[in-house]
Amino acid sequence: MITLITLLIIIINFILQSTILHYFNIFDVVPNTSLVIIIVIALLRGKKTASIAGLIAGLLQDIIFSPVIGINGFIYFFVGYFVGMAENKLSKDNILIPFIMTLISTICYHLVYYLFMYFLSFNIPFFAFFKNVVVIEMLYNSLISIILYKWFSRIFVIPSIRFGRR
Repeated sequence: MITLITLLIIIINFILQSTILHYFNIFDVVPNTSLVIIIVIALLRGKKTASIAGLIAGLLQDIIFSPVIGINGFIYFFVGYFVGMAENKLSKDNILIPFIMTLISTICYHLVYYLFMYFLSFNIPFFAFFKNVVVIEMLYNSLISIILYKWFSRIFVIPSIRFGRR
């Protein structure tokens, strides 16, 4: 059941990201909701579910939008895996966790993406791109991650029954 829900979330996100989200840009920067969803799934469900979801979302994004197939799938896979490794070590109640993990993951995503594109001879002006796009996208993604984390925690986390006094 969780696999079906995750797949449905990835497909709905892909449709929304490719059609509607371009109208919600801030300084011509569109949020990377695929990355945010992978991080939230990793924090809630762990490394196995998040890495598979990252691979599927990344390959879907690569096939449709990217000049090189496989880069986003590779990066999303490892982002999901490494963030998912911290799933049991972090508190699921703290709202700053998805914010901070999304900040870090967005920086890592863009650094690895830039390295791949550099070695594939695509010329991207790094400092201008980082200053004009990555900083804004970090904040934008992190704010969206708080909203999605609260929403997805209702879907993915099974409530525990506690007995005793409050």
